[in-house]
Amino acid sequence: MTLDCEATFRRMQDYLDRELSSEEVSLVQEHLEGCGMCAEEYRFEASILTRIGRCLQEEPIPENLFERIMSGIGTGD
Repeated sequence: MTLDCEATFRRMQDYLDRELSSEEVSLVQEHLEGCGMCAEEYRFEASILTRIGRCLQEEPIPENLFERIMSGIGTGD
């Protein structure tokens, strides 16, 4: 069995999210290796996920944040 572009595109998000069976992963990879258009779409989608991941990284909370908030509440600032 081989996948065409439409079938590959339908599986693209699940492929990126690593939610496909090993058989489906192999089929998608095989198609991506032979289809420049789908490979380009994969790279584009993967780059978007990478950028989103960078934006969603947690920032450390300053140690004194709670005290600063409570101080501001207590002084009426």
